[in-house]
Order: sequence, then structure tokens, then C-alpha cells
Amino acid sequence: MRAKEKLEFNRKEFDYYEQVKKSIDDLHPVRSNKRKTKDYFNNHLFADARYRKMLKSSNSTHDRVRFRHKKDEIDHSIAYRVRQEIKNAVNDDLSFLYAYNIIERDHNPYDEDQKGNTVNLKPETLNSSDEIEKECIRYKEDYPKNNLADFLVDPDNLFYFGAHSEEISRDEEWWLSAFNIAYELFDRVRIKALEPFKVQYMVKNIYYNDGQLEETVVGIVHNLLLNYSYDLSDEQKLKFELLKNQIEDYWDNQYYETDDQQVMEVDSQNLEKVNWKKLTKYFNYQIITNWVTHPAFQSEQQLLILNNIEKKYLIEKQEHPSFYHYDLTCFFTCLRDHFQIKDNITDSTNYPDLQQKSSMRRLCMNQTIAVQRTVIEELKSSIEKLAETATQKNEEIKMIATKHSEEIESLKMIIREQAEEYNTRKGMSMPQFVLFVKYIAYELGKNYRNTPKAHFGRLVERMTGCNSQNIKNEFDIKYDSRRTKNNLRIVAEALTELFPDIANRMLNDIK
Repeated sequence: MRAKEKLEFNRKEFDYYEQVKKSIDDLHPVRSNKRKTKDYFNNHLFADARYRKMLKSSNSTHDRVRFRHKKDEIDHSIAYRVRQEIKNAVNDDLSFLYAYNIIERDHNPYDEDQKGNTVNLKPETLNSSDEIEKECIRYKEDYPKNNLADFLVDPDNLFYFGAHSEEISRDEEWWLSAFNIAYELFDRVRIKALEPFKVQYMVKNIYYNDGQLEETVVGIVHNLLLNYSYDLSDEQKLKFELLKNQIEDYWDNQYYETDDQQVMEVDSQNLEKVNWKKLTKYFNYQIITNWVTHPAFQSEQQLLILNNIEKKYLIEKQEHPSFYHYDLTCFFTCLRDHFQIKDNITDSTNYPDLQQKSSMRRLCMNQTIAVQRTVIEELKSSIEKLAETATQKNEEIKMIATKHSEEIESLKMIIREQAEEYNTRKGMSMPQFVLFVKYIAYELGKNYRNTPKAHFGRLVERMTGCNSQNIKNEFDIKYDSRRTKNNLRIVAEALTELFPDIANRMLNDIK
């Protein structure tokens, strides 16, 4: 089974569905290229391995390392699980051979201990890329193409082209576009083919503002459904048959007709409450046209119906973009322009009261604006939520920065204390040496009044090799501080034997 179908059919069983789906979609166009497949994994799916390498190289702990994810990279906390779910999705799809083996081998440029042959790999050969491309052809995934002849080497495509090319007098580029669109639509439809009575509308509601192109694309998709059977279960084959039969309504004019009973019911209801999705069969543009132009409704009602259908369509499209993948914006605009032209003609003939008619047009225009405002407000709401999230993240970053600053200052203090303790064990610390020099100099008649402090500082700098600025700060001795008193005791003890008088003076200064 194709990876796309397996993922969609078993959607509830997959953890991190969105991440897995995006990864499979991104890998689709590069899966026959081993190097590009590796590059994608390294850049997007191995953040956990990159994180481990950073921990080892920096000799840090989890709460201290500063790790930044690359653009579109899966979070390192879930990357392993996402890879396993990707493997589960592509397990039966031979076109993902390289991706499967990369995951199974856990092969990446960040870990030194690769598993090698200790895992259950699928066989790779020098011809694997060619085999993958052949598998893509069997799956009808070999699109888009740049050459129409590449589509026509398939016998089923050639048969369809031969049967319709004379009646459809279009050039090569037009037919190439039709096949590319049809293959993409066939790909989309198969993913949701477990619900043929719903997915039929993805085909029958096709819209490209070119009736001949639309009919041709539907015909190619119908032909693909008719002849495709590769790697399908019995259940899939049955549902493909049901889908094919449902699509055939596309060529039945009765399918697009509006029911008189429904028209009578709509006429008596509030147009806002009408289930337009159901009445237009999931927003088929031809059925919409029939409703909006139905003679049972007055002109202002027709425009109100158009506005309400468009509003419901925009909401549905926003909630289910993969299902409503056709853009009807141009269609709604053209249909509304038709009403404006019609109104202008009517104004000049049957409606002398132009002010009343203008008022009605303004009402319809206001409702059109209201439709657009609904969408705009929803977008604003989404933007506000994103802004709130961004603000929250900024606050979290500030808190983390403050916490790190406090930790850094704490570490600096610990380092200073440890340095002083080390120097105490091995010899005098720099503050202690400054006290020693000062008291010896005083004994020799040198003090701050008759000798610049800079002279004292240069002597200590040459004898200790310490930083001159730190030495300068230490000459401002605070005798009341516990640190200074402790240093005086240490230096006094060292001077007791040779210079007892100086030692006693130091001890007296402590008091």
C-alpha cells in the first residue's frame, strides 16, 4: 500500500500525524535520490542526534546547553518518534526504500556509533534509484512531467488521448497541462478513497474557468480509476469502482438541475439558515449558477443567495482546505458582475425609481462586504493568537535570560572563592599580597601620602603577574569587612616569625 494511503486510512493510529504527513510529502519528490533524501533527514529529522552531539562536545548538561532548531526541523524531543512513525507509514511502499533504510540504520552525520548491519535493512543496489522510479510509475506518481509523450508511453493514457484528441483540438502544452492536473487530482482522490460518496465531489466539482479543460481532466481521472489496480486491497478496488460510478454523473445534465420542491422550501426560509453545501452538492459551480439565476427568485434574492453561498463556501474552504482545493473566487466575482450588468440594463428600462434600485444594490454590496469581513475577522483572530503566543515566548526568553545571568554571576562568585581558597593553600592571594606590601612599605616609611598608589600597584603587578585593574581595586582596603579581617590574620600569621611587630600591628588593626 502507498505510504500516503496508509497514513490517511490509519490516521488515528499515527502519533504526530501532521509532522509525519509533512515529512512524507516533502520526501515525495526526492525519494529516488539517495543524497537528497539523506540531506532532508539531516536537516529536518535528526534534531535529537544533533542535540546529543552538542551535549557531548560541550560537556554540558541538559539544563545548560543552548540548542536552536533549524527552520522546519522536527523538535528534538519528538524527532525519534516521528521517524519511527514515518517508517511505519512507508514500510510497504518500496518507493521510500532510501528513507526506510536511513531510519532503520539510524544513519546521520551527528552520531559516531552507527548501527550498520545490525538492523533489518531492505536491500539496496546500484539500480535502486531506477527501481524506485519504476515503482513511482506503477503507482501513477510520476508527475509532473515536461513532455506530453512521457504520459503517452502509458497505454491507457495513449488510448484516451487517441480517442479524444480529434474532437478536442488543443495543442501539446494544453494536453500536457491536462494530464499533469489529472494525475495530481488522482493522487489527492486516492488518499481519501475510503469515502467514495464524499470524495466524488473533489472530482465532479472541478473548476479551472475552462469547461473543456475541466471535462478532459475528469475524463482522464475516470480513465485512471477504470484501469488502475496496482497494490490495492480488495476493499480499495471495490471503493474505486464505486467512486468511478459516482463520477459518471459529471456527464449527466440532470445532476445539475435544481429540484422544484427544494426551490419552494428555500423561498420560504431564511436564506442564512439554508444548507447551501448540501443543495449545491459541496459547492459545484454549475449548480450554484442554477440556484443563483433561478427565475423563481427576484433579483435581490438571487444576489442574497449568491452572497450566502459564497460565505458558506469560504468558511468550509478555510476549515477543509485539502477537500475544497479549487479556488472559486474568480467564479463568484464573474457571477456578481453578471448581476451588476443585468441591473444596469433593467434600471434604464423597467425601473424608473433608480434611488430604490441603488439602495438594493448597496444592500447586496454591504452583504458582500460582510462575507469578506467574516474571513478577515477570522484571520485577525488567528494573528492575535499568534501574537499572544509570540509575546508569551518572549517573556519566557526574558525569564530564561535573567535566570542564566543570575547563574553566571553565581558561578563567577564560586570561581572567585575557589581561586582564593586555592591561593590560600598554595600561597597568598592577590588581596593578601597587597596587604603584605602595604604594611612592609609603611614599616620602611612609604605610605599613600608620600608615594603614589601607582608605584605600589606596579610593584605588585610585576611580582604577582595579576591584572593591574584588579590590583588597583584592592588598594582601597575596607578594614571593617570580614574578608579584609580574615586576610589580615592570614598575612599576620605568615609574618610572625620574621616581623612580629608588623604582625602585631595587623592584628591590632583587626580590632
